[in-house]
Amino acid sequence: MTKRDQRQNEWAKRIEAYKASGLTMVAWCSANKVNLEQLKYWTRKLKKIASSDIVSSARFIPVTVTELDAPLAPSSLVIHVGHASIILQKGFDRELLREAVEP
Repeated sequence: MTKRDQRQNEWAKRIEAYKASGLTMVAWCSANKVNLEQLKYWTRKLKKIASSDIVSSARFIPVTVTELDAPLAPSSLVIHVGHASIILQKGFDRELLREAVEP
């Protein structure tokens, strides 16, 4: 493991500890003697790294189109992921969908 990887892991652990604490950033940093600006920096940096990892590991999955037992509005779309189903209707909240499916 490189020194860079070790540093990222250390900060990832700190960020997890901060999030698990339920404290504000300021309170957690004060209690743990961590520089607030560094915590903010590493939170942004690691989020960006995680986002790029997700994009690089994205893959296509097969899609099967089937008839529904119950009629839906003509502008509806049903997405099945495993045993879960997501029904989208015209005018759905895209941000809410993003938050629901984002890891």
